[in-house]
Amino acid sequence: MQPLAVERRSEDGVELVLVEGEVDIATASKLISVLNSSVAEAIKSVVVDLTHVGFMDSTGLALLINARRRLSLRRKGFAVVCPPGQLRRVFEITDMIDTLHVCPDRESAQEASAPA
Repeated sequence: MQPLAVERRSEDGVELVLVEGEVDIATASKLISVLNSSVAEAIKSVVVDLTHVGFMDSTGLALLINARRRLSLRRKGFAVVCPPGQLRRVFEITDMIDTLHVCPDRESAQEASAPA
């Protein structure tokens, strides 16, 4: 199992959460902590970059859905960076591509995350 690393940056009002490793019930607390502060402090939106995540279970998916819902209530944007591949199938199978604004790269995710 690859340990989870989570880094947070702010760029022009967008909270960028960079995730690397595996997201599951055992590692979720690290991601929850960073997501909570990003959601609370977002000026415009939050973009979660999963480009370097090798595995994510339903725990990770639930965290993303919850973060999006909380941001939506505050009229803030949300998007996920997830290039085509095995992890993207999780979003396709659960029909979450549109709901979570899943994009293949960071640039398109930042555009998609613009608040409505």
